Amino acid sequence: MKELMFGVAYYPEYEHEYRTDVDFQMMKKAGMNVIRVAESTWSTWEKQEGEYDFSILTDTLNKAEEYGLKVIIGTPTYAVPSWLVKKDPDVLATTKNGRGLYGARQIMDIVNPTYLEAAEKLIRKLMEVVQGYSCVIGFQIDNETKHYDTAGKLVQSLFKDYLIEKFETVEKLNDVFGFAYWSNSIGSWEDLPDVRGTINGSFAAEFERFQRHLAAEFLLWQRKIVDEYRREDQFVTHNLDFYWNQDELAPFGHSYGVQPGINHYEASKAITLLGCDIYHPTQDDLTGSEIAYDGDSIRSLKNEQYMVLETQAQAFRYWTPYPGQLRQQAFSHLASGACGVEYWHWHSIHNSFETFWKGILSHDMEENEVYRESTTIGADFQTLSPYLLGAKKENKVALVVDNLSQTALKYFPIGDEENLPGAESLSYNQVVRLYYDALYEQNIECDVIDVMALKDRIFNYKMIVTPVLYCASDETISLLKSFVEQGGVLVSTFKSFFTDELVQVRAKRQPYGLTDVFGMYYQQFTRPGKTKLLGKEVSVWQELLIPDSSTKTIPYEHKYWRKYAGITSHKYKAGYGIYIGCHCDKSIVKEQLKKACDKAGIQQVNEAFPIIIRSLITAKKETIHFLFNYSEEENKLFCPYERVTDLLTGNVYRKQEIISLKDWDTFILLEE
Repeated sequence: MKELMFGVAYYPEYEHEYRTDVDFQMMKKAGMNVIRVAESTWSTWEKQEGEYDFSILTDTLNKAEEYGLKVIIGTPTYAVPSWLVKKDPDVLATTKNGRGLYGARQIMDIVNPTYLEAAEKLIRKLMEVVQGYSCVIGFQIDNETKHYDTAGKLVQSLFKDYLIEKFETVEKLNDVFGFAYWSNSIGSWEDLPDVRGTINGSFAAEFERFQRHLAAEFLLWQRKIVDEYRREDQFVTHNLDFYWNQDELAPFGHSYGVQPGINHYEASKAITLLGCDIYHPTQDDLTGSEIAYDGDSIRSLKNEQYMVLETQAQAFRYWTPYPGQLRQQAFSHLASGACGVEYWHWHSIHNSFETFWKGILSHDMEENEVYRESTTIGADFQTLSPYLLGAKKENKVALVVDNLSQTALKYFPIGDEENLPGAESLSYNQVVRLYYDALYEQNIECDVIDVMALKDRIFNYKMIVTPVLYCASDETISLLKSFVEQGGVLVSTFKSFFTDELVQVRAKRQPYGLTDVFGMYYQQFTRPGKTKLLGKEVSVWQELLIPDSSTKTIPYEHKYWRKYAGITSHKYKAGYGIYIGCHCDKSIVKEQLKKACDKAGIQQVNEAFPIIIRSLITAKKETIHFLFNYSEEENKLFCPYERVTDLLTGNVYRKQEIISLKDWDTFILLEE
């Protein structure tokens, strides 16, 4: 890439009139330089089996070449046509709820031979059609791929083969998963029952790990087909997506947290340019946290820049951006390490499921406030391109995430089962968010890394944070201990290191293998009830920590639990360990993370949310600082740098000079 990418997903096949010239003229006026096409409409390109018609696509590509727009081609494999399901009903995935009904997207069985054969023919036909176009810069394989809970007969047969290879004998399988319980033991591999009915959470977690592997292999399968056709200068990407949260900020949902349906670290091996979809609250609820977390997790997969292949322009009525927010959101992506931003999508459609998921243009297809603001972003991206292309981060803090712990905690929840009276519980992603936000709001930047990446990258950091790392192998525990021994600071939370990588609870003191690092152990946990910590209520989960005599503690405030610690801090060899044994107030979490940074010798800025500062190191080894004001109020800060130049205005600021940020404002400062 020679410039930052800025553009939209574009679907002329959805439009009721041919207006590509008008659309492309408007895009060019806005400074857009890239579109993504083709990924959603298999039934348009292949109306019946073997009857291909790519005329809409080729017309679009011809116009893109005429207007100088770059194009990303998507393989249209995530929404199957009805003729394919009629040919073989088993194309639809069988899940715990039985076989699905045709209509929605992402309902297929990704290992079904009929589906794979038809998908391969379509991909090859598509590649033959587009390979001669110079405007095509890359390919997106599939779309937001996951395993879709597929659990039909073929999937379970493949799972059995996987178990035989991994465990070799049924005796070992029975022992590892404790199948003696409730008479679940099997005497031969032929007796392996339908996994959908299992009551064994450890075994269910193993199956979901296998399902995630199938999804990653599906992407790799598509990559290999595309590789046969693409030029060396064309990339392969995929729009990795995140857990879809639904809360009061976004009743329909928003992107945040570890995606349970595929492992991003494993899936990233199929792509040459990292990509993702990020949807987030806006208006009064715009904090930048969702953009930052999602971007940090994608960038950290390979420590490389990435494309935001989808994000919102308007979307829902409660996401229509305030003036200035569209710009701030675009710059927020760049601050996390993005090399491009594409909106989903160009224009609002006039029927079907996503009619009111609005694009850049509203239903009248005319210029509007969002479009006009986008024109300023396009110009700014051109200005910033020489500085930001190839930029990296050099964070010294890593927050560790783990799909297996996420899955296991679904079966062994933090708190109570949902169907119990008065139940209260925490999800894995809720705890991850608490600890990420506690860093983010204090301007402590971090990488978000998969636990599988620890082996290669752990000693790049000074501080490691492990929220509810419930499952941990002996190798992971040994790595973390070695990290602390050599001077690192480890911050871990309740419900961590409790089981091995097969979700088998260890018959040793908890937290297993690290009691000497944290200077404590525990044998009991409880519902907090009236317990407080530093005057703040503790909720959902409380471990009764028994500290060593040399360990610093914060004790519980409770008549019966006050002899136990809620948080311990302990020097271990050259490093330091902090263990937070309960779900406590964010202010307490912030203070502990700040303390950990001090112990690790990590320099911190004095500013805090709503002033957010994020930094990048350019390819020329210069430092760029993004200053954000996520607020409708004007805020000021004293310049913390010796001398900086605003790349968008040319204004120069020196140390301790006042920088005034208007509502939803962004400064992009080059340190000199």
